[in-house]
Amino acid sequence: MQTHIRSFTFAGHTLFRVGFDPATLHPADLLWLAHHEQVSRFAPRRQAEHLAGRIAAVAALRHAGSDSPAPGIGLNREPLWPAGFCGSITHISGVAMAVAIKSASPRPGIGIDLETLLDENGAAQIAEGALNACERERLRQAALPFPLAVTLAFSAKESLFKALFPQVRTAFGFDCAEIVAFEQRTLTLRLTQALASYPSGAAFYVHWQRLENAVATLVRG
Repeated sequence: MQTHIRSFTFAGHTLFRVGFDPATLHPADLLWLAHHEQVSRFAPRRQAEHLAGRIAAVAALRHAGSDSPAPGIGLNREPLWPAGFCGSITHISGVAMAVAIKSASPRPGIGIDLETLLDENGAAQIAEGALNACERERLRQAALPFPLAVTLAFSAKESLFKALFPQVRTAFGFDCAEIVAFEQRTLTLRLTQALASYPSGAAFYVHWQRLENAVATLVRG
């Protein structure tokens, strides 16, 4: 598969971004993955996304000091990072990103997310389903176009899920955290209920930046 990789700094962390062309994927490319048999059951586009994400993950692990192979797939479809490291992977059409850091335990985790910028209709639908009334009002008062603000809110909650999952170990919904502040390059999420060792009311600061027609978010657990 045709790919190109570059790194960039985001919120003090080095992220690796892989651009890829799904149309150039060859079945033999998947043999690079130790878990290629699992991936062989995916649809071709999903295979390409998965491979690009793992390429980014290996680059991130090398940067963090690990020579481990590409992370496998857990029971909940989460990446299986090597002992002593944690990380996060995200992708949209044609782009995958990953970050990895050294960590003596699952906490603190790290989560990243990349989302294509929503249009007005998409933003309205997402806001209604993923945000409560107070959050929607905060976003409307933010000094950002509403579609961008909603895209950021959605992405921030996705990043938080990834950062906390190593501790929580079960799915939790968008209603478990609410946006309580919106700043120029950060937003604040507060838990509305206890999750594992994280108490209700725990606050998390989410960094964000615009990347062409998409937005990226990053949060530490």
